[in-house]
Amino acid sequence: MKLKIGIVGYNLAGKRHYMELRRSDKFEVCGVFDKENRDDACRAPFFDEFKKFIEVAQPQAVVLCLPQHEIVEAFCQCAKYCQNILISRPIFKSVSELKEIKYASVVNKVRVCTGVDERFNPTIVSLKKALLKEEEIYSISIAHFKPLCEGNIINELSLCDIDLAKNLVDSEICSFFYTQANKTNTKICDNVGINIKMKNQILVSITDSFCGSLERFKIEVNAKEGVYFGDLIDYKLHRVNENGQMNLKTDPLNNEIKAQYDAFYDLCQSSESSELSSIDDAIKIKELF
Repeated sequence: MKLKIGIVGYNLAGKRHYMELRRSDKFEVCGVFDKENRDDACRAPFFDEFKKFIEVAQPQAVVLCLPQHEIVEAFCQCAKYCQNILISRPIFKSVSELKEIKYASVVNKVRVCTGVDERFNPTIVSLKKALLKEEEIYSISIAHFKPLCEGNIINELSLCDIDLAKNLVDSEICSFFYTQANKTNTKICDNVGINIKMKNQILVSITDSFCGSLERFKIEVNAKEGVYFGDLIDYKLHRVNENGQMNLKTDPLNNEIKAQYDAFYDLCQSSESSELSSIDDAIKIKELF
């Protein structure tokens, strides 16, 4: 049986989630709440009053697609009426905001996860399967370039890239160091270099940038049986060793948001999901900075 899900916030992220949810075999969009944005092409009922959204739509789950400064208040309101909440992106100003959300989720017994959909990227899914067969992983390198992007680069890219690395090697961080640079913006850093050592002795290097002219999101993993090269934009993965190059299969039809909602549906049916990023995961990474 499909679960009724409501969308709070109909910006670009909200539209992206709606387009995926309208095709879902697990969720039915019962309503969209947004005080300002509307879309006549959207077939779901629109609400500009939160009370009516809750009373009429009666969502069993909610996805929050709001700007950073609206997330905490919206979460605390939704937590009073709905036990399953997905925060579309873990973009928060401070650790205290995350802890406030955690407190509200505990008090209201809410299942909550943050939308680090990079975990469900088809290239990453295929890479994780391949790494399960490896006896030893030595290092990981991530290069994530998003030119002409605005906002806080640590929130927009680095937090999710760190989560991705942790999830790949299934280990906590024991050593962390990062540097920032301002190449094109005098007020906000637009380049970040991060070096991490995991508790299982795997080294991780991350380079994030808002500069340049080419969007790029690649990962390189050095393991005992060879070196893996993955492209998270074109959904490609191959391994190189002394025997040559082997292309590994990915499933681009099972995109990040679809796979994330499959995991969120399972979370709504139970109390835990190791596949999804939790509030505790977000707090640990945010505290690093």
